[in-house]
Amino acid sequence: MAIVGPADGPGQESFDFMLCTPDWFSSTMEHDITIGRHHVFVKRYDYARLQAFVETYCAECSGASWKNVADKLGRLGKWEFEDYIP
Repeated sequence: MAIVGPADGPGQESFDFMLCTPDWFSSTMEHDITIGRHHVFVKRYDYARLQAFVETYCAECSGASWKNVADKLGRLGKWEFEDYIP
């Protein structure tokens, strides 16, 4: 999970992702074809490298509004407001 918010304002929102190795992913597949949305693949678990990757990814997302940024961050993990309709 990444907790992210706009640099110029209050608030944070969550983006959830599944961290896995290709071997683990393959061994847990229930079907021949699987969509990998909201999955981050690593060759081996290294928390420092993962944290640096997520921080860099988030910092490089920009947009005209928080919604635009959140949509881009949603490529990494499931935004807590993904598919929300007021």
